[in-house]
Amino acid sequence: MKRIFELAFNDFFNMKKREILETIRHSEGRTVVAECVISCPPLIYGVSNAELAASFGADMITLNTFDFEKPFIFGIDDEGTSLSETENFIKNYFKKIEENRVNADYIKKVKSITGRFIGVNLEPVPESVKNFPKGRRVSKENLEKARFYGFDYVVIAANPNTGVSSEDIVKSLELCREILEEDMIIIAGKMHAAGRENVFDPQVVKGFAINGADVVLIPAPGTVPGMDMDTAKRLIREIHSEGALAMTAIGTSQESAGRETIRDIAMLSKMAGADIQHIGDAGFSGMAFPENIMELSITIRGKRHTYRRMGYSSRK
Repeated sequence: MKRIFELAFNDFFNMKKREILETIRHSEGRTVVAECVISCPPLIYGVSNAELAASFGADMITLNTFDFEKPFIFGIDDEGTSLSETENFIKNYFKKIEENRVNADYIKKVKSITGRFIGVNLEPVPESVKNFPKGRRVSKENLEKARFYGFDYVVIAANPNTGVSSEDIVKSLELCREILEEDMIIIAGKMHAAGRENVFDPQVVKGFAINGADVVLIPAPGTVPGMDMDTAKRLIREIHSEGALAMTAIGTSQESAGRETIRDIAMLSKMAGADIQHIGDAGFSGMAFPENIMELSITIRGKRHTYRRMGYSSRK
């Protein structure tokens, strides 16, 4: 079996859920996930954030703020137009949304551009939060659309100040299992408070796995107050006891910190037993500093495998 940093372009299209999970497990803590905001112009003009993250060493790309009601990815869907051409841009924007809504190959195109596994964030935001976009909530319609587009995985988590609790995540997992079945990997957990409690209770993270999460995410050591390597290790032990994989996440804007900070967090996460390491999107213009994605990769798997992953960006 190949390890994840050995996968070539076609592997990312041909592998099923269980194969992907086993490949990650077989990679022994050397899988990198980069999260990208896709609802704003990208960091580098003419190159989507997803492409840039892939080229700097990410194995998996999570699309944050992807709206199933208004599917549009900056850096890809705005090709050929410019924000300075306001009228043309607006016309193209609405035209692309209508096309993307019915295009079953839409996310396959993103995969063909990046050569990576592609996932999407959905949030179990309480009904009391009225101003949260319908197309970004955990719902039957959005999960069915995720299957329609062919996403490889869905992340059930929470952006800042959404008020999502651990109980909200557990409730959403039943619907995810019902709709997604064995077609998509389910990742669930909290990387920061999101306006409510942080996750430090081993029984809570164990509950995510029991209720259907294939991968349980927790804050990486050093990213939220009180989360050190020993605490992360205890949580990961509970996750592994239920047969799930564990993902540590940098979701507190430290993705724009210095390389030394990324290196320290990555090493502590690996020592704690993380199967996957995530780096968030809070750098400039919707993604981590590209060099920090590379630093995370180099720290957990060295330059040889990092450069291999970077070099396999578009090999067919």
